[in-house]
Amino acid sequence: MFLLQLVNCSWMSLYVPKLDATCVLTAKAINHANVLHIKQVHGTMESCVAACFGLLPFCNLIKYSPFAKVCNLYYENATRHILQPNDRIGQSMHLLLHSCHKDISNIPAGIIVQSVYLRNNSATIHTPSTHKNCEIFGLPFVENFYSQRIQLIATSSLERCIAFCTAPTYTSCNGVLFSAQEGTCLLLSRARNLPLLGGIIPTLQTSALFLIISTCYNDFDFPYAYSIPRFGEIAPTVYNIFNLTVSLYQADFYATKAGIRIGLWETVDDMYCLMICLDEFLADYCDGYYFSYGEKTCITFSIRKKYALPNSPLNRHIIQFSDDRENERADNDQPELHVLPFLDEVCQVELYKTSFLSGWSVIIEIRNIVTLQECLTNCAAVMHGMKCSAIYFIHHSCFLLKRMTHFQNYFIRESDSVFAELLFCEPNIRLTVSA
Repeated sequence: MFLLQLVNCSWMSLYVPKLDATCVLTAKAINHANVLHIKQVHGTMESCVAACFGLLPFCNLIKYSPFAKVCNLYYENATRHILQPNDRIGQSMHLLLHSCHKDISNIPAGIIVQSVYLRNNSATIHTPSTHKNCEIFGLPFVENFYSQRIQLIATSSLERCIAFCTAPTYTSCNGVLFSAQEGTCLLLSRARNLPLLGGIIPTLQTSALFLIISTCYNDFDFPYAYSIPRFGEIAPTVYNIFNLTVSLYQADFYATKAGIRIGLWETVDDMYCLMICLDEFLADYCDGYYFSYGEKTCITFSIRKKYALPNSPLNRHIIQFSDDRENERADNDQPELHVLPFLDEVCQVELYKTSFLSGWSVIIEIRNIVTLQECLTNCAAVMHGMKCSAIYFIHHSCFLLKRMTHFQNYFIRESDSVFAELLFCEPNIRLTVSA
């Protein structure tokens, strides 16, 4: 990578994630006798610039202390600005907010760079909101400027950011510009197989990471011989809401394959999720939703015509999808990753705390098993061939279990045993994203 400064050191530029803009700053001493103090905020330099920009035209000067992360905003009514040879006065940076630009090619202060591919930049991200695992890789920051902007979302969770991008069934989103520090997620669309182009970047380093999503797949396997239920045969729960008669039909998450995912929303509870589906904006095509209690998110669905129930302006029929065995899993801890060296795989495993379990059938009992890892390995080895998706480990016996499409089969777990569901397994290659 080569660097070329475009202007002298009295000027600098910074990408501000909350604005999705590059702001140009110039060094300028602040004379407190001639300025109006507006407010003091605490945070990063990027947040400080965003706060001043949000107060334009009544903010044009910034005093920022990087160690204390204290930002003071000022307004000076002056037409002449005297630039200082250095922007630091004591431990503070005194800066004039010159301008902010969406098009970085227009900035008067920047660095020309030639991009190179990053090393060790791949990772697998699990998105509980959508029950997906997504393969991502990082690209140099400058490459994000060649992507189409879709939507700016407030979140400090990378998993949530990836979920918002990939939630809709039909979406052009295949990348994100994510800043955990600033709590921002910019959804992007980048042409496939586009080469690295390089270009102009700000002079100051940003906290934002440019990540491409290469593929996503379910974090679960469908039960053996699973078929989508006939929703009309399910006894509904009926509500009267906003002069509407709303019939809710309960179905498990597997049945979401009957729908087209519209989008992901942040919600406080499942009733708010229903309100989103009933909103006039979505009313013509939202007839299903899934609320994640753990993530506090909602996916809205348009049920495909062959499975959809008839709707009218005053009578709505909506499918309410929920996680498999939601009550039985309510007290479980977050899934764990277990490395299985014999298979050279890593599996995501959910350990059950409840004693009463439904919908499982024993495939086989294997005796003289000493460790939980050995028991998990036996299940993972036949996950596809024999549909093994859980184990019951007790007194050196390992029971391999498969899911049943009906929940009439009950299973009682003893207190000194382990019941674990294998959510998914993959080759043991797990790399971290390099900043």
